[in-house]
Amino acid sequence: MMEAKKLAVDVERIHQLNSLLRPFIKRPSVGDTITFEQYRILHELVAEKISTSELSRRLNVGQSMVSIQISRLLNGGFIKDETLPTDRRYHVFQITTQGRRVEEHVNGALEVELPELMKQVNTILK
Repeated sequence: MMEAKKLAVDVERIHQLNSLLRPFIKRPSVGDTITFEQYRILHELVAEKISTSELSRRLNVGQSMVSIQISRLLNGGFIKDETLPTDRRYHVFQITTQGRRVEEHVNGALEVELPELMKQVNTILK
């Protein structure tokens, strides 16, 4: 009986966390320019050129999701595609100046918003 009550409390906490985090994660950043998922890709590309499979591994999401977001970022001019001269089948992506500006803007917004979000998460978890 005690296990069922604990499970019910845990399920309620998960529901509360989901309700709190969903709008934050799904909210487009910088107007309607990019989504949070696209920001995560830009953030990874700031330091180095990366392939779709490596992005998928780092972000812990499927390659199809990464491919869709990559296409949107390419079309928006936020990243560019580069093929290796030694193997034209292998593509790596790098952030553009426009993409870097957007990534920096979102970083600034996250620095402001994340501390309050984390306070709310901690309240739910207590």
